[in-house]
Amino acid sequence: MRSQIRLIFLVFVAFILLVDGITFVGLAGDFSVILHPLTLAGFWVVTLVFLARLAVYGRTFLSNSKPGFFSGFYVFTGFFLAFYVPKLFYIAFLIAEFALKPLIYPVLLLVAEPSPFGEFLGTGPLNTISMLAIPFSAFCMLVIFWGMLFGRFNFKVRHSEIFCPDLPTAFDGYRLVHISDLHLGSLYGHQEKLGKALSLINNESPDLILFTGDLVNNLAEETIGWEDLLAGLQARDGKYAILGNHDYGEYYDWPDEMAHQENMQKLIRAHEEAGFTLLLNRSQKISRGNENIFLAGVENWGLPPFKQYGDLAKALQDIPDTGFKILLSHDPSHWDAEVTGRTNVHLTLSGHTHGMQFGIRTGKFRWSPIQTKYPRWVGLYQQGYQYLYVNPGLGYIGYAGRIWIPPEITVITLKKSIS
Repeated sequence: MRSQIRLIFLVFVAFILLVDGITFVGLAGDFSVILHPLTLAGFWVVTLVFLARLAVYGRTFLSNSKPGFFSGFYVFTGFFLAFYVPKLFYIAFLIAEFALKPLIYPVLLLVAEPSPFGEFLGTGPLNTISMLAIPFSAFCMLVIFWGMLFGRFNFKVRHSEIFCPDLPTAFDGYRLVHISDLHLGSLYGHQEKLGKALSLINNESPDLILFTGDLVNNLAEETIGWEDLLAGLQARDGKYAILGNHDYGEYYDWPDEMAHQENMQKLIRAHEEAGFTLLLNRSQKISRGNENIFLAGVENWGLPPFKQYGDLAKALQDIPDTGFKILLSHDPSHWDAEVTGRTNVHLTLSGHTHGMQFGIRTGKFRWSPIQTKYPRWVGLYQQGYQYLYVNPGLGYIGYAGRIWIPPEITVITLKKSIS
């Protein structure tokens, strides 16, 4: 894994140099001021800063031991996206401009008197094509910064209802709060922000709080300092959780397997100290009078390259076939692969996708690039009386921001019939 990470960072170094080189040549053709010594120095100083930070992170990425490592790294990633995504758009316009010149230049010779070489040297009217990219690129930069400054902590409470005639009468109107993907290491230093989100959860007075995994990025130490906040979450019938792919610590370069397993045990204890009961391929009965519903939780199960620790048959084995079942499964791919049409699980709760932290979700319309990999990537899905809800998460990973896919607290009300 270490060699793979080094290769990835070397690719990013080559990417930065290539993109900045092409962008500089294009800007020099459109704006002669770029060649002024101060402007020239400023442009390449920014490049050197990114390369220097990339070298530091490339050396420590797999061996970081500080809980706050990812908090700083994801802010760096946000700045990287803000500077380089707009440049990619600008380069696309440059390529279009270059491709069009040989086609349109002969026409210009017939209707005007352009300089014989001006179009190709960046001084003719066709160079307005690349100029059009400037406002669009600036808009992209602003949107990425907006996602960092406002989007990542713009917590939303979203209410949903599911209807199932199999629901016991005593649980008609039962309220679940579903949260997912906290990634506490990413939120390091923002306890007050997350505290507001957890207050929103308690304000809903839920019957159950269900957490569908990825409490941390890699390390159990990421939970240090969050214990009191998480323990403060209250639900009448308790709090239950499962593990997500990041909780297994498999994206970290452990010195040996013993250290890896010690981390897992610490993480399990952290869940328990926060008041969460972990459902790892097992179930739990919830009673109201003489009637019951059943929770089942599986360990992480994902399509390759993600590992399949989950054992659905084991998780369901102690539940009566006629019982109303709620399944916690981190990866929504599991629903199509093993749940719907193959079991009589009524409601499955998942996370994992984050909604890619970028997309559009308004009314019934949902779009994000993540849907090419995860067809069920956010919100409620239904097949007959089987439901899946995919929560886009409270935390973030990769990019310290969210663009139009806000962090979500899902409140699901169980209904026996449509009223």
